[in-house]
Amino acid sequence: MSKRHGLILYVITGICRLGCSSTLNYLTSALINDYKPSVRPVCPGFETTQVTVDMAIRQLISLNEPEQVALFNIWMRLGWNDCHLVWDPDAFDGIKSIVLPVSLIWKPDITLYNSISEEFFGFDSFRALIHFDGNITYNFPTKVEASCPIDVSRFPFDRQVCDLMFGSWVYNGFELNVTSKKSNADLSSVKENVEFIIDNAPIVRHELYYGCCAHLFPDVTVYIHLTRKPDYYITNIIIPSVLVTVVASFGFLLPVDSGEKVGLELTVMLAMSVFQLLVADQLPPSADSTPWIAMFFTFTLVLSGGSSLWQVIVLNIHHRGHRKMSPWLKSFILKPLAYVTCVTLPKIVSPNQHSSKQDNTKRQLCQAECNGSSKGQETVQFAGDDDSEFWIQFALVLDRVGLFVFLISFAIGCSYIFLGIKSDSIAQSGIVNM
Repeated sequence: MSKRHGLILYVITGICRLGCSSTLNYLTSALINDYKPSVRPVCPGFETTQVTVDMAIRQLISLNEPEQVALFNIWMRLGWNDCHLVWDPDAFDGIKSIVLPVSLIWKPDITLYNSISEEFFGFDSFRALIHFDGNITYNFPTKVEASCPIDVSRFPFDRQVCDLMFGSWVYNGFELNVTSKKSNADLSSVKENVEFIIDNAPIVRHELYYGCCAHLFPDVTVYIHLTRKPDYYITNIIIPSVLVTVVASFGFLLPVDSGEKVGLELTVMLAMSVFQLLVADQLPPSADSTPWIAMFFTFTLVLSGGSSLWQVIVLNIHHRGHRKMSPWLKSFILKPLAYVTCVTLPKIVSPNQHSSKQDNTKRQLCQAECNGSSKGQETVQFAGDDDSEFWIQFALVLDRVGLFVFLISFAIGCSYIFLGIKSDSIAQSGIVNM
């Protein structure tokens, strides 16, 4: 005799005593009587229990990127059929559904495979809706904490995908078949997160074999797509770091006598190191990919370091004093660079003119000594042997060349890095939307 017929007979024979308060109480007592919630319901034609797993994503609570852990608030929506919980509504005043604590009935051991929490919060705490045909709907809110691999290559213009894999831990696919009613999770009640936007959450069913068992195990995986809001990082990190790097170019405009050329470049390097540490604290260590933002900071550090070395060379040349400058350096390097950088040089004398001029100055020197004039000696010595003006102008030329090289390198490097971030983001968006 089936349980449905037993319930009808139970009503007809009038076994209900005077203390029975209502039809609902009587129905509940009749259903739970001799029911074993620890045994999977198996009836003829129902050898495989069909379980549906769906959800509504309520909120992304946090995404711990260094530890690669995501915490979500979700509303689970489970459904299955229990052939032991069936009755005829006509025999019970038309009652077609009842609500019972889920601890009183059998429930599937749905588990979050990639969970890092000790328990599935709320799974045993709420009530299930039982329909007269044995279909059970069990909706409950919960918090799930799962591992979420982070791809930091496009930070802060990145998109992350966190997957939640649900399935039975004990029953294989021939005993408990896990499916989903919908192709996407419900996002209609999502609360906005300050840093990420949940823009898509497709649901995909898999059938996998594991090393422990010979039978396949089905699972339902929800892929939650997160798009980062980059405004905070653009305002507080990228724009300030770009401005600080531009300040490094001012070192080429400072006069050598100020004594702050190298100090300015070193200060810029320290500031960029601070920005780099701030970003590194937000990202997980990864050997698979290098973030574009890390490449940007490395590039600016190298650029600032090269500027510091260039300033040291400029200072060394500027303070050469009365050292002799070779004629080829004046004619083939200094003169063309001075023309390009619009620097006015003292008149450059050729070697032949210089030797003849030296003979003339020697005669002038002898004549001045004969006349007892020291002023003529000072004038002749400066005109013949002093190249300090050329060294000073050479340092000015190198400063202007360095400024030009710095600005061109900075523009090319930033364009390459940020265009690379944009192209990668577009490519990733195309892959995600396919």
